[in-house]
Amino acid sequence: MPSAEEIKQYVTDEVAQDIINIASEGGITYWAIQPDDEQFAGLPEGKTWTIVEGTEPHPIWTFGEKREVDSVNYLNADDIREAYVKLLDLGQNYVGREYHGCVVQSWLDRTEKDGIGTGHIDAGTADVLVQIAIFDHVQYG
Repeated sequence: MPSAEEIKQYVTDEVAQDIINIASEGGITYWAIQPDDEQFAGLPEGKTWTIVEGTEPHPIWTFGEKREVDSVNYLNADDIREAYVKLLDLGQNYVGREYHGCVVQSWLDRTEKDGIGTGHIDAGTADVLVQIAIFDHVQYG
């Protein structure tokens, strides 16, 4: 198995952005909500993405429900790289074979030019990568 540093070289900034995009388009939407202006403004230096754990009322069917925020989390590409290294490990205990297999296949399809093969990172896999980056475990799903 390659070292963590070698693995991280293949999770380029563009790959990390792709993972966040995949997650935000469907992977994390069952536990994460859109950040508000204040949460966006709180982005610390060195962080790139704001992920808000919480719930909010349906945009049409609201009956007095309020937006509830459990945590506001700020990530950068290094956080996604760390999560990827953890999930690629053959001895990982985060997820079952399906999501682990997607990560392994993305590693097997890596190229020097493009990094890991994000075509193998589906919404569910992106979801668990973000959860590992934030919580260091899979909290949802």
